[in-house]
Amino acid sequence: GLDYYRCTPETEKKQREAFSKQIALANEAKKPLMLHVRNPSTSSGQAGSNKSAYREALQILKSEAKVSGDFHFFAGTWEEAKEILDAGFNLSFTGVITFARQYDEVIKNTPLDRMMTETDCPYVSPEPFRGKRNEPMHVREVVKKIAEIKGEDYEKTKSQLLQNALGFFKLD
Repeated sequence: GLDYYRCTPETEKKQREAFSKQIALANEAKKPLMLHVRNPSTSSGQAGSNKSAYREALQILKSEAKVSGDFHFFAGTWEEAKEILDAGFNLSFTGVITFARQYDEVIKNTPLDRMMTETDCPYVSPEPFRGKRNEPMHVREVVKKIAEIKGEDYEKTKSQLLQNALGFFKLD
């Protein structure tokens, strides 16, 4: 993917080149892409910090990818999410959604069959485990929060999210 959080124009160029090579490898292997994309820091003071790494990654994906992809640890806006979903890609959410409300709109509007959950272990432990090492079993807290935000039954949400992962990774 493209991680523009703390980088220079030179490293952005190198990332775009490496991203294209990774897409080509995924196409050749017929494997889905797990995409790490991060917008520039808004406090970095860098010129262009309002640019969207999500939109740039999506532009590259639309022209090069022949396989599916999931935007892991999605932290963008609903507008960015909508563009990603409209292009056929999925979004993953982490424990950050249990304590930060800025993702609620994205979660409410993203179809349940187009999302996955993750821990990003050992980081970003969900409530009630904040401040401790994150563990894979904590993903249930992310599932609970998605169900709550969407106003859905926990068991239904858990089942759909499991089916999404199995299908995405062709494990079903």
